[in-house]
Amino acid sequence: MEGVHVEKEAVPGANVVLTMSTKIIDVTGPEPIEMRGRVPERSVVIPGSYTKAFPAGDYNVPCALIIGKRKESTNKKTSLNDALREHNVAV
Repeated sequence: MEGVHVEKEAVPGANVVLTMSTKIIDVTGPEPIEMRGRVPERSVVIPGSYTKAFPAGDYNVPCALIIGKRKESTNKKTSLNDALREHNVAV
Protein backbone atom coordinates (compact mmCIF):
# COMPACT_ATOMS: atom_id res chain seq x y z
CA MET A 1 0.00 0.00 0.00
CA GLU A 2 2.85 2.20 -0.98
CA GLY A 3 1.93 5.88 -0.65
CA VAL A 4 -1.80 5.14 -0.51
CA HIS A 5 -3.73 6.68 2.37
CA VAL A 6 -5.94 3.98 3.88
CA GLU A 7 -8.27 5.83 6.22
CA LYS A 8 -9.41 4.71 9.66
CA GLU A 9 -11.10 1.29 9.90
CA ALA A 10 -10.89 0.55 6.17
CA VAL A 11 -10.78 -3.18 5.42
CA PRO A 12 -8.67 -4.26 2.42
CA GLY A 13 -9.53 -7.83 1.40
CA ALA A 14 -7.07 -10.57 0.51
CA ASN A 15 -4.88 -9.87 -2.53
CA VAL A 16 -5.84 -6.19 -2.84
CA VAL A 17 -2.92 -4.31 -4.40
CA LEU A 18 -2.89 -0.58 -3.67
CA THR A 19 -0.34 1.78 -5.19
CA MET A 20 -0.64 5.42 -6.12
CA SER A 21 -1.50 4.39 -9.69
CA THR A 22 -4.12 1.78 -8.70
CA LYS A 23 -7.59 2.81 -9.74
CA ILE A 24 -9.93 2.55 -6.73
CA ILE A 25 -13.58 2.33 -7.79
CA ASP A 26 -16.51 2.78 -5.39
CA VAL A 27 -19.27 0.58 -6.80
CA THR A 28 -21.75 0.99 -3.92
CA GLY A 29 -23.92 3.61 -5.62
CA PRO A 30 -25.79 3.83 -8.92
CA GLU A 31 -22.67 5.12 -10.71
CA PRO A 32 -19.03 4.12 -10.15
CA ILE A 33 -16.81 6.73 -8.47
CA GLU A 34 -13.12 6.51 -9.38
CA MET A 35 -10.26 7.69 -7.17
CA ARG A 36 -6.55 7.05 -6.65
CA GLY A 37 -4.25 7.22 -3.66
CA ARG A 38 -6.93 7.03 -0.97
CA VAL A 39 -9.28 4.45 0.54
CA PRO A 40 -12.08 6.24 2.43
CA GLU A 41 -12.85 5.54 6.08
CA ARG A 42 -14.62 2.24 6.89
CA SER A 43 -14.53 1.07 3.23
CA VAL A 44 -14.49 -2.65 2.45
CA VAL A 45 -12.18 -3.18 -0.54
CA ILE A 46 -11.72 -6.24 -2.76
CA PRO A 47 -9.57 -6.89 -5.83
CA GLY A 48 -11.21 -6.31 -9.19
CA SER A 49 -10.43 -5.43 -12.79
CA TYR A 50 -11.64 -3.13 -15.52
CA THR A 51 -11.27 -3.29 -19.29
CA LYS A 52 -8.75 -0.91 -20.85
CA ALA A 53 -8.19 -0.41 -24.57
CA PHE A 54 -4.62 -0.69 -25.88
CA PRO A 55 -3.40 -0.57 -29.50
CA ALA A 56 -3.15 -4.40 -29.46
CA GLY A 57 -6.64 -4.88 -28.05
CA ASP A 58 -8.75 -4.67 -24.90
CA TYR A 59 -7.31 -6.14 -21.69
CA ASN A 60 -8.38 -6.46 -18.06
CA VAL A 61 -6.33 -4.26 -15.72
CA PRO A 62 -6.28 -4.77 -11.93
CA CYS A 63 -8.09 -2.29 -9.69
CA ALA A 64 -9.56 -2.14 -6.19
CA LEU A 65 -13.34 -2.15 -5.70
CA ILE A 66 -15.05 -0.53 -2.73
CA ILE A 67 -18.05 -2.80 -2.19
CA GLY A 68 -19.46 -1.43 1.04
CA LYS A 69 -18.85 -0.01 4.49
CA ARG A 70 -17.49 -1.87 7.49
CA LYS A 71 -20.20 -3.37 9.74
CA GLU A 72 -20.20 -4.46 13.38
CA SER A 73 -19.69 -8.08 12.29
CA THR A 74 -16.54 -6.96 10.44
CA ASN A 75 -15.32 -5.25 13.62
CA LYS A 76 -15.68 -8.52 15.55
CA LYS A 77 -13.91 -10.59 12.89
CA THR A 78 -11.11 -8.03 12.54
CA SER A 79 -10.67 -7.91 16.32
CA LEU A 80 -10.42 -11.71 16.44
CA ASN A 81 -7.85 -11.73 13.62
CA ASP A 82 -5.81 -9.03 15.37
CA ALA A 83 -5.86 -11.00 18.63
CA LEU A 84 -4.79 -14.20 16.86
CA ARG A 85 -1.93 -12.38 15.11
CA GLU A 86 -0.76 -10.89 18.42
CA HIS A 87 -0.34 -14.46 19.69
CA ASN A 88 1.37 -15.68 16.50
CA VAL A 89 -1.56 -17.82 15.36
CA ALA A 90 -1.96 -18.01 11.57
CA VAL A 91 -5.12 -16.40 10.21
